[in-house]
Amino acid sequence: MSSSVLVDAPTKRVWRVISDAARWPEWAEVCTRVWDSPDEQTWKPDHKFGFMLKMAGKDVPFSVTISRVKPEKFIDWKSTKFTVTAVRTISVEFENGRCKVTDSKHLSSYLLPIRLAYPRKVIHRMTESWLSDLKQEAELSE
Repeated sequence: MSSSVLVDAPTKRVWRVISDAARWPEWAEVCTRVWDSPDEQTWKPDHKFGFMLKMAGKDVPFSVTISRVKPEKFIDWKSTKFTVTAVRTISVEFENGRCKVTDSKHLSSYLLPIRLAYPRKVIHRMTESWLSDLKQEAELSE
């Protein structure tokens, strides 16, 4: 599952908004809290942090472990919730004078059939909301 948005802002600014996880609840409607957030030095593999997401009207906590980071290019992290393992990649690329931000998720489970058990429509709406809020924050911030 993957969604993208084009942002009218420099790559550095877009990356700064993405990588300042402590501020996500200030601009992302779906994120209500972040803890143990990485700073510039701790966006590194094996750093663990968490966030609370509003899913279908309920706050749901997620704990994630960063897998890979290439500053101003991408962040990968992994989490497991209700036997579902998610690998999320947020990537930034400069394209035709704008930044293209892509949020991709790969879901798997040893127990549940993902197509039947996971709320794909809810996740898609949340992703679209996060990307829209990111676009607005990056385009407004200096």
